[in-house]
Amino acid sequence: MAVNYDQIVVGGGRDAVAQALALEEQGQAVALVIPANGTAYDPVIVREAVDLVIRSGSISMAALRTAVAQIADSRSASDRRLLAEAGVEVLTGDVQFTDATTITVQAGIVIERISAPSIILACGTAAAPIGRGFGEATSVVTAENWLSLENLPESMVIVGAGETGLEHAILLSRLGVEVTVVDEHSNVFELCGGLMDLNLFEAQSLGVAFRLNDEVIGVESRSTGKALVVRLSSGRQLIADAAMTCVGRVGRTNGLNLEAIGVGLDEEGRAWCDAEGHTWVPSIIAVGAVVGFRAEPALVG
Repeated sequence: MAVNYDQIVVGGGRDAVAQALALEEQGQAVALVIPANGTAYDPVIVREAVDLVIRSGSISMAALRTAVAQIADSRSASDRRLLAEAGVEVLTGDVQFTDATTITVQAGIVIERISAPSIILACGTAAAPIGRGFGEATSVVTAENWLSLENLPESMVIVGAGETGLEHAILLSRLGVEVTVVDEHSNVFELCGGLMDLNLFEAQSLGVAFRLNDEVIGVESRSTGKALVVRLSSGRQLIADAAMTCVGRVGRTNGLNLEAIGVGLDEEGRAWCDAEGHTWVPSIIAVGAVVGFRAEPALVG
């Protein structure tokens, strides 16, 4: 038999926690369901960690990983304390929708069934998988797993001059890494606006190099010297210790069984919604980055 709530929020990031707390403040009985693989990479935490290691004067990947773990643990403990004080029930495990109002959460051999008349998807997005053209070198990373590099690279090629690419170009440059950003657009300002304009100017002031109107067509490992040769469509080659792909995001919806209950997902796994965030299933609302391209109103409901 399912345990009933007024609202269920699905997700493990800041948006999900904020949604759960806001609903509880309205006097609703709320469950926050955190998928086992649903805790998103948080660039805010990484920025704080970069500031910390720079102030310490001990800049290394090991120091950065330690700082990220400490800040993340502190943030998680603070969130759980706030959720507990507010009376939000928190469940973590493998999550599946069984129908429009019911979810199962499995942690080990324990399976819990919970239901609510309204369920909010706030599970966010993850970096898109690395394309085939980038090979299988361990020094080719995404914006979410670059902390797994054994050592801080002396040089890095970042593919994509969007928000994620610029943000990581700034972080790495501040850590002393020589960064080159490659993007197919001829004018990065076409991608920018507001905060991104400021990021672009900061990246330029830090000495980030830009290769525009160009695309990466292949990445090859080297046996000596710098680890990678990055081949561009212009015929140029960039030599670097590592490369990071910052092109594309995918919804953290894999395994949730959403399509089986009627929720439409786009090619990137994000939920089709109307202007108010309602998915094709009226009881399920999506918020934040997991919202895909808006569907035509006639397709919703």
